[in-house]
Amino acid sequence: MINYRLLIIVLIFCGLYSCKNTNPNPVDENIIVNAVEVELDKKLDSIHKLGHTNGLGVALVNEKGSIFESGYGYSDRKIRANYTANTIQPIASISKVILGLTLAKAIEDGHLTLEDDINKFLDFEVRNPQYPEVPVLVKHLASHTSSINDGDYYDQSYINLEPDASENPNIDQEELANFYPMEDAKCLEAFLKNGLTNLDVESLDYIYSGHSPGTAYDYSNIGAGLTALVIEKATGTSFKEYSKKNIIAPLGLKNTSWNLSDLDSRKASTLYSTLELRHPNYRLITFADGGLYTSPHDLGIILTELIRGYNGNGTLLNTASYVQYYKKQLEASNFSDPKTIDRINDNLNHGIFIEYNNEYIGHTGGDPGVNTVMFFEPENNLGFIIFLNTDINTQESYNSFLDIGKILSETNKNILKKKNSIE
Repeated sequence: MINYRLLIIVLIFCGLYSCKNTNPNPVDENIIVNAVEVELDKKLDSIHKLGHTNGLGVALVNEKGSIFESGYGYSDRKIRANYTANTIQPIASISKVILGLTLAKAIEDGHLTLEDDINKFLDFEVRNPQYPEVPVLVKHLASHTSSINDGDYYDQSYINLEPDASENPNIDQEELANFYPMEDAKCLEAFLKNGLTNLDVESLDYIYSGHSPGTAYDYSNIGAGLTALVIEKATGTSFKEYSKKNIIAPLGLKNTSWNLSDLDSRKASTLYSTLELRHPNYRLITFADGGLYTSPHDLGIILTELIRGYNGNGTLLNTASYVQYYKKQLEASNFSDPKTIDRINDNLNHGIFIEYNNEYIGHTGGDPGVNTVMFFEPENNLGFIIFLNTDINTQESYNSFLDIGKILSETNKNILKKKNSIE
């Protein structure tokens, strides 16, 4: 399967288009953005009309809430259903940010700590067989230093939910081959136990790296799924319910859930491999790494909370928990690639399942039919969100995606310029 998530991680435009606010006097960006939103809307509409994606959703937020949100194109091309700021789709790896908030809340509630050995909570043992005496700690999962790789085994997490998909001419049959049938699907715990207790180094499904836990950064979706299971065992509550009770419900999110069945199916977007062909409906066994369903509007509410939390004004966690949530976990010694070591000096790092990327904090996401971006800049408390419901599979579509990021970043610059000009 194409590694969609690694594809999206290369979006380094965030650092290339950053700007800094040197004026400490607060001004309401909601007023200022009115002067630029018409131009912004026109530019985004023009980008969409280039025809590289069926649907596009965006949002700009600050610490007070949404300052711009809109949708372009179609959530369903066949019936010409409009893509709006309330259209629902999975957000791929940005889901890890909500996983991180859920973990931080479980820690705050006293169910576990970052220093805990994960085997304290599991019904099966997880040890890298090359380092059997070195425990995998909760903080290793949260910072992607657990020594647990994805590899070929992770591909089995993608489950096709349409038994007649091979007979449907609207489904991309080449892409369909990358999904596993429902009858092969395991529950989260069984899936993780099967992979993590396979100690055959020669097996294609072997998922441990050659690094000792805690020593090397290696982005792990399986590690994220394992975190959800650890939370479930530690709290005695299903991860989905604990996350809903402590994160989703308190923010009043109406179009957000780990279960699509909880939401209004009429708002759900189709996910496309090309402009004409779609992916089958699918789910992830390791759902916590990429399976949250939400809308640009709702994710904007989450991003506003993240900005507030960074500034000590959050409502989901107490101040100490947010400090821990944002604390940088990585050092140069965690990276083996010299180029990556250089990037950590440019502020590449991780908190609890949240990324530092140059001047920005947030996450990206990529899965079949899903491309998403969510970042904020702590220098000015402005953030932006991008949703696409179509694969990026050409250089032109990739450039178009980059252009959307540039436009949103430039709009933030214009907001700051107008702030400074009237103060």
